[in-house]
Amino acid sequence: MSNASFARIEEVLQYCNENGETETCQHFNINIESLHRYQRKARFYETKQPKVLLFDIETTPLLARTWHTGKQRISFDQIMEEWFLLSYSGKWLFDSKVFGSVLTPSEVLHKDDFRITKEIWHYFNQADVIIAHNGNGFDIPKSQTRFLAHRLAPPSPFQTIDTLLIARKNFRLSSNKLDYIGQLMLNERKLHTEYSLWLRCLEGDPQALSDMLTYNKQDVLLLEDIYVMLRPWVKNHPNMGIFMEAHEPSCPNCGSTDIKECGYYTTSVNRYLAFRCNSCGAVCRSRKSDIPLKCKSGILRSVSR
Repeated sequence: MSNASFARIEEVLQYCNENGETETCQHFNINIESLHRYQRKARFYETKQPKVLLFDIETTPLLARTWHTGKQRISFDQIMEEWFLLSYSGKWLFDSKVFGSVLTPSEVLHKDDFRITKEIWHYFNQADVIIAHNGNGFDIPKSQTRFLAHRLAPPSPFQTIDTLLIARKNFRLSSNKLDYIGQLMLNERKLHTEYSLWLRCLEGDPQALSDMLTYNKQDVLLLEDIYVMLRPWVKNHPNMGIFMEAHEPSCPNCGSTDIKECGYYTTSVNRYLAFRCNSCGAVCRSRKSDIPLKCKSGILRSVSR
């Protein structure tokens, strides 16, 4: 980024702090997406820390006509009422603040989730990495479905970490549910809920809606603890060193430079130094081969078939 462009960003953001986003966009003749991009750039160059969002949503159930209660395929023309977003909660990794929102009784009765959909879009647009339990299969595509329904543009690019997929890939737990993992490994649990809570929310019950948001926020707090526990096991973790522009060897999982050699990582034709992070426990490897070039000509590999 040039000095001139950074000065421009500083000017815009200072004006925004004093006058708000709407007036700033009008004053500088920029759209809200540009303003948010300026905010991300300023944050990145000040902190060199990625924005990691822990996230969870709750949705309403589908209402459909069926002939029996057993296992069956329900056609789309049996759907009487579509689902919509009910609440969401999130927090930035290691930040103490948990944020979120739930529909008002009026919004529920009108099936109007536009307000919280826009809020979710805003957080997605800021995030470098989004973490959720079954996020790749549920929370993220469900949220993006509502983005599409409300004709919102795609948010800025982000990477994902799905703690459900991590648990399935690395372990053989009796259950991969967030509640079970938290209880088994951390002695922490989700708040207890029953299906009746969703039914009362659909009726616009203010207390039920408040309880739903409380339940949603507890999920995010539990998710953070489980992610930190699972983090050293994530083999394809977004590389924190790239986001932080590390100038010395650093752990790709957490960004710490407190690493030590712990042997070798070998492939069928190469060998690399392996390192263990003393901060999070993850194991990584060097990018450069540890085998001298003159020795490589003698290395053969087995045929594939």
